Amino acid sequence: MWTDLPVEQLAATPVGEIATTAPPQRWHGPLRQLGTHCHQGAWVVCGPRDVAQALASPALGVVPPAAPDGPAARLVARMARFCDGADHRRRRDLVTGLLPPVAEVVTIAGARANHYLRRRVAVFDIMPMARVLPAEVLARALGLPPPEADRAAALTGELCDALTAFLPPGKETGGAADAAAAELVALMASLGHRGQERAAAAVSILFQARDATAALIGTTVLTGTTGLTGTGALAAPGAGAANGSASPMTAAQRVDHVLRRDAPVQCTRRTALADTRVGEVVVPAGAPVWVFVATAERGTGTPATFGSGAHACPAAAHAAAIARQVVTVLEADGWRPAGGQRVEYEPRPNVRIPVRVLVSRS
Repeated sequence: MWTDLPVEQLAATPVGEIATTAPPQRWHGPLRQLGTHCHQGAWVVCGPRDVAQALASPALGVVPPAAPDGPAARLVARMARFCDGADHRRRRDLVTGLLPPVAEVVTIAGARANHYLRRRVAVFDIMPMARVLPAEVLARALGLPPPEADRAAALTGELCDALTAFLPPGKETGGAADAAAAELVALMASLGHRGQERAAAAVSILFQARDATAALIGTTVLTGTTGLTGTGALAAPGAGAANGSASPMTAAQRVDHVLRRDAPVQCTRRTALADTRVGEVVVPAGAPVWVFVATAERGTGTPATFGSGAHACPAAAHAAAIARQVVTVLEADGWRPAGGQRVEYEPRPNVRIPVRVLVSRS
């Protein structure tokens, strides 16, 4: 059983490192006890009530990814995820109108997972597959032919790696990101998604799915593993089934468990556009705000990691379905996490992405 992090240790941890400093169940409790508070110059929002209030507040604006002006920065700035108000509502409607049926996504995800497992006989790392498969699946479901869909997934990876946050920041990749953005827009135009906003909406479906769904796949595969070292993996209910102590969870149950207990997205950032009351405190105008969505988990309804309010994830069902199908195919083919591996996470301020997940045939 995990023990909570001491509050003083949590207070000494830079806010951008909290999400990957330890398994979430070690610091969620202390963070909720602290409530919404100022943490080393930034405001931290946590707990079901305050998180819901913050996500619903028009006075807390989304934070665009830091990038120099250029085609990539302009493309991402047109995505619904990175804007507010009327622009956000219009762009979100475009995204929801483009999302493919979940059943189609499930079918394609199964086929792609089987493709990646073909001819595999030895221990291998599933994370390269997990990082590209969600975007490949969604690109195919949007209508791109397989070669173009695979290319779109690779370009999405270049865009994500260049524009999403790492700790410390990565090297400057603006040129590569700009080229990737231009090619992605051209691919979407080939489907009839012409115009800057419609192309950005189509690209955003791949962009938002890439890292978070990879994290969900990797963490779900690790769930319930024994023999891990380092930061370890989540011990799920039913993990002792091999010893007859409980019934094993299905892939769907494990995905849901991870979403609620070791969520891929732990927090999201906002900026206070004006003095804003959140719970018992007033966040001053101009202050950076970290909304720890995963601390709002109640155990029912849509998992809190998908957010709420205007910016709630529009493709929550798609992400969960892709992860369930990939895990199901892996397990049906006899692949299980390799024992004794050390579990480490990419240095992200908000997403818990395993660096590697080794699997072997049982």
